Amino acid sequence: MPAGPALSRRTTLALAAGVVALAGCDDGDGGPDSAPTGSPGSADPDVALVDGVLAELARAQRVASSAGDTDLVALHGAHIEALNGTPAPTPARGRFGAADVQQRERRLQSHLVAAAVDAQSGALAALLASMSAAVSQRLASR
Repeated sequence: MPAGPALSRRTTLALAAGVVALAGCDDGDGGPDSAPTGSPGSADPDVALVDGVLAELARAQRVASSAGDTDLVALHGAHIEALNGTPAPTPARGRFGAADVQQRERRLQSHLVAAAVDAQSGALAALLASMSAAVSQRLASR
């Protein structure tokens, strides 16, 4: 039984867009250990993290699409878009079933939690945590 009302897709997208907008904010610290954004030799540690999350989202989206779960396909598409990724191609329907979807969603949810903890950017951590919550909410309502 769901713990509360489900968020609409529009609300989920609005929340994700708000968090992404905050990702561009800087605290103005400018301390001695902070490197200017985009400076030569400075690599953003969150880039590899986001790439891993995008790969997990794409896998989950393909499994959901194959199982005909349009709700999850839309959710993962919104999450991929929020991370500036490219949606996965739609596979032929019928290759995966409900049990496969559940298993993949649990794996994705765990991956999102770990990624939120590992994120260097607070805004990215918040976005990943909200994505994890959305997946968890969908799992709880099934």
